[in-house]
Amino acid sequence: MLTEQIVNLKPKVQTIIDFIAKKDLVNAHVYLHEVSNEVEGLIDSVSLDEHLIELGKYQVLLKHLLLKIQNDKD
Repeated sequence: MLTEQIVNLKPKVQTIIDFIAKKDLVNAHVYLHEVSNEVEGLIDSVSLDEHLIELGKYQVLLKHLLLKIQNDKD
């Protein structure tokens, strides 16, 4: 179940990237917040190191996307 949830993060992150590419920063920011909360929740329920490592990668990517959104707003 957890592996499936991690795999489902990829298209969600791609959606955020698509919003950024379209300069739809409001929707990008809202969706990024939702996905970030989902990742945080998954991290709390992880028991395998490999899942934690994969979620950590998503966490870093989402933080970079947040910085991109914030820089594009300025």
